[in-house]
Amino acid sequence: MDSIIKQFMQVWKINGGSIAITKNGNFVYTNAFGYADKRKSEPTQTKHLFRIASVSKSITSIAIMKMMEEGRLKLTDTVFGSNRILDNSYYLSSVSDKRILNITVNDLLEHTSGWDRAVPVDGFTHSDPAFFPLHVCEVLKAPNPVGDSTLIKFALLKGLNDAPGKHYAYSNIGYLILGKVIEKLSGMNYETYLMKTIFNPLGITDISLGNNLSSDKKENEVEYSGEALSFSCYGGGALVESQYGGFNVEAMNAHGGWIASAESLAKLLLAVDGFSTSPDLLSPATINSMNNPGSLQPGYAKGWFVNRLNNRWHTGSMDGTSSFVCITGDGYTWTFLFNSRSDNSPAFWKAFDRLPRQCINALPKSNSYVHAAD
Repeated sequence: MDSIIKQFMQVWKINGGSIAITKNGNFVYTNAFGYADKRKSEPTQTKHLFRIASVSKSITSIAIMKMMEEGRLKLTDTVFGSNRILDNSYYLSSVSDKRILNITVNDLLEHTSGWDRAVPVDGFTHSDPAFFPLHVCEVLKAPNPVGDSTLIKFALLKGLNDAPGKHYAYSNIGYLILGKVIEKLSGMNYETYLMKTIFNPLGITDISLGNNLSSDKKENEVEYSGEALSFSCYGGGALVESQYGGFNVEAMNAHGGWIASAESLAKLLLAVDGFSTSPDLLSPATINSMNNPGSLQPGYAKGWFVNRLNNRWHTGSMDGTSSFVCITGDGYTWTFLFNSRSDNSPAFWKAFDRLPRQCINALPKSNSYVHAAD
């Protein structure tokens, strides 16, 4: 199996990676490859932490479903408006499109809130404010770097592209808003609630929200290799490596901000797999609800892509990062984390989609545990 992963990394010019695979609740393979920091010739180890980008959405979904299970919210609850979840004037003062007042928690989970990032705005070819942070701050006269609340305020100001519950369109903003829902209902900041309610009960201690700059990396975090230069999100007009200050990872929290090891993510997957082989964090009914696809997009549930084989997965992608986690209907989970994304083409993602099954097919038939690269 190692040769399959090494060949994939060589073809797609990936510096380092970490992989964890489980079967029927048990680890059957963990290993790390390449360089955590290529410039220092530091080899990757299984302890290393990676940005996971949009895999963070699955984490946010788990937290929302936990809140639902505890009776703190219903999926049909509306989010914005007087006496609703987010009823503070900071947000409501920006709402000119009254359809926003009809957005439910379920709409945010299933990407049917009404925002469509494919629609151009303010001269940009898309309307995802996370990727033009300087413009957002300029419009709202806010300081750089942009904050998560400022991104949400910008989206509220621009209004919706469709009525809530009528159209599926993948939305980073929707999951940022879910982070604020968690904060409001828990009385804690987003990261603290996840640590206390999700990760600590599972014994996971090496997962956290990431930072923007290489100088602010967490202990055991890898170095990221990017593809382009961007204007610094801190302002001032400097060109920087996109993965280090071109976008504000610290403002992506609930939609794309987590860092983790492959083994810790695998433990989280096992805690929500819905199988009896290991204890679950959520009840069977809650897991079924989380994995139930919406009527508008049968391939997406609540924070997870799904298919008829009972596979549930998410990928993550941004400069310097590519990730892929999955719970399969036949008892496997896999976590693949890489610190490069030299090619964001359909060909890369098609090859990445095939990679885990190629690896599973190469496992020893005994499913004996293979562990390396400590």
